[in-house]
Amino acid sequence: MGDTMNIFFNSRIYANQSLLNVLFGQQQKATISRSNGCIGTRDTLTISASGKEKLTKSTSGRTHNTSIDSSIDLKSYIASAKKTNQEIIENAGTQINAKTSEYMSTGKAFREALTEKYSKLAAEAKTHSNPENYIHSKYFDKSSEYYETNLTDTERRIAYNYEMQMCRTGKINGVNYQDSLFRGIEVDGDSVDSDKIQFERALINSQISNILKQAGVDTSSITKDCTFTVDPYSYEITVDGVDEETKVLMQDALNVGDNGKNLYKHIYYCSTQDGCESSQITKESKMKYEAYHQVYSYTGYELDKLEEKNGTYYTESGENILDLVDKAVEDSGKVPKEFKQQMKNWIHDLVSTMSTKGWNNVPDMTLSILYGKSGLKDMNQLITYQYEADSTNRQWYSVL
Repeated sequence: MGDTMNIFFNSRIYANQSLLNVLFGQQQKATISRSNGCIGTRDTLTISASGKEKLTKSTSGRTHNTSIDSSIDLKSYIASAKKTNQEIIENAGTQINAKTSEYMSTGKAFREALTEKYSKLAAEAKTHSNPENYIHSKYFDKSSEYYETNLTDTERRIAYNYEMQMCRTGKINGVNYQDSLFRGIEVDGDSVDSDKIQFERALINSQISNILKQAGVDTSSITKDCTFTVDPYSYEITVDGVDEETKVLMQDALNVGDNGKNLYKHIYYCSTQDGCESSQITKESKMKYEAYHQVYSYTGYELDKLEEKNGTYYTESGENILDLVDKAVEDSGKVPKEFKQQMKNWIHDLVSTMSTKGWNNVPDMTLSILYGKSGLKDMNQLITYQYEADSTNRQWYSVL
């Protein structure tokens, strides 16, 4: 949707999930999980000794797969992921952007472990005259000398699929934690690891610190938390709680490029996690934000600068902004043809509602966040994602 961040969708858009999937991507299932004083969405993995005992089968026969499992050091994959993430933070640069580098999640780390496992198994399969027959027999032909006895039915199906994939394509698809490699590891849902929020917060903290140092700002002089406030339309960052000279230096340094926009996105994301209940965001303010940015992205006009009347807005030349939106959506290659009318209807609803309520009668979705010695700290919400650089309790990964 151009450069806008689509935050709010009304009931008309929600009625057609296929449109959302095409325009904005699949939405992940949200699950609540607490970690070091934070709440968010994450993959939760724990090692269960009783689970290992339950899953391990004490049958005689070939146990090659589980022998390969025992040769793979999962802890080394976790350590490598942690190192990768820390190096990204240490080389954060001087632009605010939580997405500058891809976060190395537990899932990605364990996919590499699975790749190691099935690369070994596929290489062995290819030593046979008919690799695919060999793979089938080792998992499903009990009379075969290669039959794997030490697998549950679920593990057997998973291993067969993975080994076939690796043999045919040289890679595996996804991460299935029911593979025998992860015996005893319990996975809670398919949602984003909440450590990712901590990672992004640490990354942005490092970026802001670099920006301010480069601008000659003495951050040690900030003895009390100051406040960064981001305008929802211009994305301009305003700093409060410091002396005037420092304020000007900080604002000039921060208001470069997309810094304000990316900081706004980060605050919004951290304010809308399960349990946060941020008082900075309301249904009406989200609607106002979306109406402004949808119209601006398609027409270049700012709603607050237009004449408000008759349930819509008019340009200085008397053109109805909705007519301009309709034409822009029709001409846009970003919206599939079958969804163009629905997109136009959605923007019509946003604009009509805003005009009826009155622009000045609806609160702006202005977002603020504290900044101090420990970096950014969320405000006006129940859950905060303050990053303590010297905390001994915070761990990127704690699954092993």
